Amino acid sequence: MDGSGSSLLAAVELVVPLTCAGCGCPGALLCAGCRDELARAALPPVPVHPRPPPPGWPGCHAMLTYAGVGARLVRSAKDGERRDLLPVLGRLLSEPVRRAIEQLGPGPAVLVPAPSSAANRRRRGDAPVETMVRRAARRLDGEPAVRPLLRPGRVVADQAGLGAAARRGNLDGALRVAGGADVRGSRLVVVDDVVTSGATLAEARRVLLAAGAGEVTLAALAATPWRGGAAGSGGNLSPTRSGD
Repeated sequence: MDGSGSSLLAAVELVVPLTCAGCGCPGALLCAGCRDELARAALPPVPVHPRPPPPGWPGCHAMLTYAGVGARLVRSAKDGERRDLLPVLGRLLSEPVRRAIEQLGPGPAVLVPAPSSAANRRRRGDAPVETMVRRAARRLDGEPAVRPLLRPGRVVADQAGLGAAARRGNLDGALRVAGGADVRGSRLVVVDDVVTSGATLAEARRVLLAAGAGEVTLAALAATPWRGGAAGSGGNLSPTRSGD
């Protein structure tokens, strides 16, 4: 390739990265091998439940196991400057969101993105989860409204390394309904990128119900695998049918 060709390719890569976000190999946003691995990470179309579940946990609809390629894509989209992945992840997210809306039954639903902390929003310069949720909404019948109804209520510790009970305690009272928002009687779907202990989604649901929401269901792009070692468990959040 001559000098002008190399310069053109370099300029294009500044706009559209020509490397696989899953493995780093050149030539595609997601190579064939990583696409195959992502397909194998699909969860069955039933709600997932933490072990142990937070009190009153209704189940959460999720698309992928948060491991391998799936985890790398989420991390790259949020913290690796690969915002070109957000349309792809939004498309994947639309399926569990659709199931969560169906769980609510007939009638309009509103999608509520899980809020980012003020520090993360400043560090990233945007809100990738909210962007994913808006991308998902565009793919759904009727394009449900997306309303960022939740705000951080206080500073919390880093959740990494905390057990399920500690995560719930860390998030108790950590969210609030945005000032002036009226959620009374609303049918809401709280949506996050990853569900691990369920603490964030459970607290979001509790706060919205306490503010008068009529019904609140949950959806996430990915569920963290269970590390307890039980054969066939399907994840830290084990996929089980509601009521099982």
